[in-house]
Amino acid sequence: MQFTIALIILALIAMGLLASKTGSILAQVSGDVNETGVNVYKSDGSLTGSTITNDTGTWPGDDKLWQVCAAVALAEGYNKGAGVAPYDLNNPGDLSPGDESGEQVSMPAQYHGGSNVIVFETAEGGWRALYAKFQRIVTGKSSAYSATLTWEQIAQKYAGNWQNWLTNITNYLGVDPSSTPKDYVNG
Repeated sequence: MQFTIALIILALIAMGLLASKTGSILAQVSGDVNETGVNVYKSDGSLTGSTITNDTGTWPGDDKLWQVCAAVALAEGYNKGAGVAPYDLNNPGDLSPGDESGEQVSMPAQYHGGSNVIVFETAEGGWRALYAKFQRIVTGKSSAYSATLTWEQIAQKYAGNWQNWLTNITNYLGVDPSSTPKDYVNG
């Protein structure tokens, strides 16, 4: 009897481990969790009417502020797709805690590239938070970035590798580094 119970327990343990491994494999295929257990890209289609991916053609973009967001996402590497923190964490702007703008997060911030990065529930939430951040900047409502700061000054505060970030942003938008996001959006 004890031998039978021991076999049942071992079988249950083995099935549990198997189920755990199978679930992990299925999660990786569906894009829910990467190998380190961090949420991976998820899009619900609520912002654009279809899935947002690393393809720039799927990104929101019906005004100049969305173009700023696209430039930031490119500078942060969102277009590189899986394996890059901004994409994996549904955070195209590589935003840090405090920039949630009311959007749902799925877990505590993750440390990547020298700073803590928000893990948004969906790509749409990350895009809306990025839009809100730059909307606050251009309207003078940001507590961290004055509306009079130039792209170069923002780059120095925003990104560790600010020179490349600045080049990517200004080339994409076709603006001078000494101009401001407000100039671009209102121009």
